[in-house]
Amino acid sequence: MEKGKKESVRAAVYLSGIVMVSLGIILCKKSNLGISPISSIPYVLEGTLPCTFGTLTMMFHMANIILQMIVVKKIRDIKILLQVPVAFLFGQIIDFLQRVVVFDETILVYQVAALVFSIIFTALGMVCMINMNLVQNPPDGFVRQLGQRIHVELGKVKIYYDISCVVISAALGFLCLHRIKGIGIATLVSAVFVGKTVTWIKMAALKKD
Repeated sequence: MEKGKKESVRAAVYLSGIVMVSLGIILCKKSNLGISPISSIPYVLEGTLPCTFGTLTMMFHMANIILQMIVVKKIRDIKILLQVPVAFLFGQIIDFLQRVVVFDETILVYQVAALVFSIIFTALGMVCMINMNLVQNPPDGFVRQLGQRIHVELGKVKIYYDISCVVISAALGFLCLHRIKGIGIATLVSAVFVGKTVTWIKMAALKKD
């Protein structure tokens, strides 16, 4: 395959990954069973600020980009700066999908189905983005940079990161809404099974090869 065509395919697969991850986030949100840890902070802020969920997700990603710059002590790091358009794209796609993905969110069967598909799409999207090795999702980029800086295994840092997001979102819920919002069975299920599903998909791809 020609180099130009190969790069175009990589870009298309990467963009497909962003769409799938965004779809997974929206399906989890609309399941009404809770929200994934990584989206818990934007989800709570949606109820307190005059901004869309997509815009707040973009702002959360931008915050993770700033945190990476602090960790690496560099402002003009090209690998980090390239995450800025990715953050913007996530926000736009999430807002679009939130408008077009519609189902009865009060029916338990649909809620469970939405949660299951959210895990599948999120995992598939993550595999597409990781395998193309282009630009990291800002939260994942921060987790990786922090792990390298403090010399802690990536998986452990990810667990601590997810817990921190949930704790912060719970605190924001108490302070701003006087209740916990968005933390439910989907929060736990997403935290446990998205990573496992990513591993299963990778193993299945290796067996196929």
